[in-house]
Amino acid sequence: MLGLVVAGYESKAIGHELGIGEQAVKEHVSALLQKFKVRNRAGLAEAASRLDFTGSLAVARAWARQFFRQAEVQICVLGGPELRYATVNDAFRRAVGERRLIGQKMRDAFPELVGQGIFERVERVYGTGVPSIESEVRRHWDRGAGLEERKVTLVLQPLRDASGEVNGVISFAIDVTNEVRTRARGLRTRLAS
Repeated sequence: MLGLVVAGYESKAIGHELGIGEQAVKEHVSALLQKFKVRNRAGLAEAASRLDFTGSLAVARAWARQFFRQAEVQICVLGGPELRYATVNDAFRRAVGERRLIGQKMRDAFPELVGQGIFERVERVYGTGVPSIESEVRRHWDRGAGLEERKVTLVLQPLRDASGEVNGVISFAIDVTNEVRTRARGLRTRLAS
């Protein structure tokens, strides 16, 4: 019933769809409003959306933005077999030098990554539906001031449509360049002692 309410069905239409009376629908909707602690159907839709996204109503609505847009993890979503950028978060945008990405094919947006294996890895995740994790992998890309070597830890996760077919890839990256350099300096210092 919640799905029908969220989809905007009126009580009469929900009753018809479920084979119950309109009054029974109203009672169920009232119980849902109480359960989700919201005042109206719009609040119910927002609560259901949060539940679907996070798995819990205990997650504050204000936190949702921090899960994606404001996260320090670099996140991008690539859609379709051409792997076009559907969205990127603020950290990803900063990490790649504020270049225009939305709607661009991954290969077109980052020509400097040719030969580094990343395109093939993302395509493999899309094609097989199997996630991929790489730690401290070396990549070279232009962040706005020419090619730079960076070390990143990268998680690639397939995204699926309602029928379970892969229709995109989400990437989570953490630039660990400074940590790797610090660790290497510490090791050199210990070896020199």
